[in-house]
Amino acid sequence: MIAIVASTSSLMAQAPAAGKVLMEGENKGKKVQLGTDKTVDIVLANIKAYNLNDGSDVSQYVADSKPGSLQSMIADWHKGMKTLNEVPHVIFPVKVQGTKNESVVVYADEDRVYKNGSTQKLSVIEFFEVTPEGKIASFNQFTQIPATNEFGQTTGGKVFAPGNKKLDGTTFQFSNRGEIATMEKFMQAYNEMDAATCASLIADSVKMHDFDGNVFFLTKAMLPGVFGEYTSLNWKPISMIPLKLTDTDPASAILVNATEKRVMKDGTVWEKELLESFYINNAGKISEVYQFSKGLDKKNK
Repeated sequence: MIAIVASTSSLMAQAPAAGKVLMEGENKGKKVQLGTDKTVDIVLANIKAYNLNDGSDVSQYVADSKPGSLQSMIADWHKGMKTLNEVPHVIFPVKVQGTKNESVVVYADEDRVYKNGSTQKLSVIEFFEVTPEGKIASFNQFTQIPATNEFGQTTGGKVFAPGNKKLDGTTFQFSNRGEIATMEKFMQAYNEMDAATCASLIADSVKMHDFDGNVFFLTKAMLPGVFGEYTSLNWKPISMIPLKLTDTDPASAILVNATEKRVMKDGTVWEKELLESFYINNAGKISEVYQFSKGLDKKNK
């Protein structure tokens, strides 16, 4: 036993080292060397158990009672899956010199069928961190989404603008410049009839296209007068979707589906369901609004 351990340690010490750890931390500047076939076999066994989709792979992860632990995350993942089939193409182990855990890198194709009926085909690169005891301590996955995948694409949809060659056929992508937070703040201020906060979130002049087809410009100075017509406002969101044109400047739009109830000072009550598109300019301010409305759904008697 002592001879085997000594031999293994000698081989690891002689393993070729190259590359360098660049990220900050205690390992910065250290080189990377090849790991062992032992960790490769552990990861291959994990993938085989993963494909069974019966939860038998969960015990191979380091036990951790914290919420969001690897064991609980993998167990929850299997609950939503009907079938899983990961096919590794390349697998190799590495480790940072002077550390105890090895990392196993896997390149694979994976087919997933969800219990809800969705299907997914992916190419993946995975990093499994394996302890000397043979447990998986961490897991990271990077995916390439084929054009044929039925969901999860980074772009989609289509603009129909036959008279504009630059826009015609352009796709959309999700935007992430704080549009949701901006709209939530704007809604709250609107309901509280807080003109100052609303003014801080809009451009100096906002082009309005209302549900009656009227087009006009709303300025910050007009807000107190607008709110002065009402005794209460109740604008409640149903959904919000922030989008932008693919490969364009940061300007975006957020589609907001909501219900709104307005009570005027003369006692008139106005209540509708709205679908509105709020355009957010490069400065992050609301600059244009398109509005569509319908009556509230009537309850069946």
